[in-house]
This record gives sequence, structure tokens and C-alpha cells, in this order.
Amino acid sequence: MTISTRVCFTAPALAACVALAIGTTGAAAQSVTLSFATNTAPNNMRGEAETIFIEELQKASNGEINVVPYWGSSLMEGAEILGGVRDGVADMGFININYYPNQLLLNSAYNLFPKGPSTYENISWAFDQMYEQVPELSEEFAGQGQRIVYKYGVTPYAGAFKSPVTKLDDMKNLRVRAASRWYLNMLDGAGATPVSMPWGDVYQGLQTGAIDGVFTNIDGIHRASLDEAAQNIFFMPDLWLAIPFIITMNEDKYQALSDEHKEAFAKADAAARERFSAVWDSTIADILKAQEDAGYTIVMASPEDVEAFTTLPDVQKNQEIWSEEAKAAGVENPEKILEGFDSVISEAVNR
Repeated sequence: MTISTRVCFTAPALAACVALAIGTTGAAAQSVTLSFATNTAPNNMRGEAETIFIEELQKASNGEINVVPYWGSSLMEGAEILGGVRDGVADMGFININYYPNQLLLNSAYNLFPKGPSTYENISWAFDQMYEQVPELSEEFAGQGQRIVYKYGVTPYAGAFKSPVTKLDDMKNLRVRAASRWYLNMLDGAGATPVSMPWGDVYQGLQTGAIDGVFTNIDGIHRASLDEAAQNIFFMPDLWLAIPFIITMNEDKYQALSDEHKEAFAKADAAARERFSAVWDSTIADILKAQEDAGYTIVMASPEDVEAFTTLPDVQKNQEIWSEEAKAAGVENPEKILEGFDSVISEAVNR
């Protein structure tokens, strides 16, 4: 007979033991471990954003929610995560809307609005308002069996070029790589020669002269050392990377949470956003300083160049193409969705 068994023989001690057992069982039942799949490493801007959310979730739940992250596509490749979260391969996952032009067709409309807010507070506000005022966006995720639990934004667009670019006209006839079909159309409208090239080939493409420049977010340029191969930076702070980077959760898994744990997700969202805002600001400043210290040429786009680029006829043409494709896919009123985007983004820019 063990000591723990003997001490429960008296009535008061027995009641205490029962209470202890119930309390222990309850505590164990409250503990939740969730798997999280992402395609980024933890030691960059995106990794920091996702780490902050995980930390705040644990804090908001008093340590009852633990997240096991699978960094760097160690569980799934980026383009597999939407289906993986839907099917329960992971409880949570990072979603890049650009990977799913068909499944997340409505969400892809972010790409059609190149000019956006230039402060993180207003970027976050715009993302929240978009999903509130255009409910079809969240419904699209619900159709994939998951819900959004966190959104964050990354840095604005810049060009890294092998030759000096001090104004928009300097891009004419340059072979410039961009990821989005919509931005390739806009580069074409600006007089550049748009080039589609896998991300992993861009550095070598710049080195060998296969391309003259790359157009993407400034964090991506610096993280991949593309500014080392193309040392003329044309930075456009008002040209936001409009796509929110999203963490979703399997809907069935979310519904199985207690009310307290659901509330912890809401608290973590707010706290992580506030923390990451400082990271967003400092990252841009650090990148620009590092580029300056390395002797690279940095030119801030003039308001006139930003206006010229964001009002190219190709912007309207992109929206028309998207609307036609959305209608062909069965969307009843895509123009109304675009109006919702335009309204929120315009308000965010002018806040």
C-alpha cells in the first residue's frame, strides 16, 4: 500500500484527494497542443511575426495552449498548407493567398489595389475592415474548412536594379521580374519588359544578366541578398504588399476549444499585432541602413512616380480581367467585392 493510498482513508482526506484528482484531471483536459505548419524559417521577419503570435497565444491562455511549429516546410510545402489544414494534417497553418488563385479567388483581389496605407497600424486596420465589410472573404476560407486566427503584413514594394533607377521612366526596356501576374501587367504598362522567374533563380538571374531587376517587397529583396546582385534600390513605401499573410486553424479543431481558449486566440491576435508593429517599423529602418552602409544606392520614389504607377491603365485592366474570371467561376457580383476593397483601402490611406 502506497502512502498516497493510505492518506485517503479518512473522510476529510478522501474528499481532499478526490478534489485533487478532479483538479488534476481538469487541468490536463484544459491543456491543448496544436501543430502549426509554415514555409518560413523562424529567423526572419515572417518567422518573427509568427513566433510573436505563438508566444502571445500561450501567454493569453496562461500556458494552456501550446503550439508546435513546423518551420521551413518541414511538414508541408507552402502550396500544400491550405489543403493540409482543411484535412487535419496540421491544426494551424500559414496561408499565402497567392498560392491558391482558384480556391481563394476572392481574396486574391487584394493584388488589384497597388496603392495602400504606409503605416502598420493602418495596414492592420485595413485587413480587419476588409474581412468585416466583405464577408465573402472569410466565407471563402470557411469553404476550405478553416478560419482566420491571425493576419500580418510585410514590407512595401521596391525594385532592385543593376543600373540606376531614379524615376519610373528609368524602368523602360529593363527586364524586371515580379511574382504576381497583376504586377507583371503593371510593369509592362510602365514600359519595362516583365519576366516571370522562379524565386530561387532570381539571384543568379541578376548575376548573369538574364534579368535587369526584381520588383518585390523590400524585406524579400534584402533577405535573399538580391540587393547585393542589384545595388540600385528604388523604394516605394506607399506601394504596399496588399496580400495579408494569414494563419488559419482547422474549423473543427477550433470549435472543439473551450470558450476561454477561443478568447485567448482573440487576445493573442490583438497583442501580437501591437508587438509586430514595432518590428515592422524597425525592419524597414534596419534594411535601409544596411543597404546604405553597404554602399548601395537608395532612391525613394517621388509622390508623382507613385501616383503614375498606381494609376496606370493596367490597374483598371487588371480589375476588369479579375471580374471576368470571377464571373466565369460563378461569382455573382464581383464588382461589389472590388468596391468593398476600394472603399476600405481608400479610407486606410487617408486615415
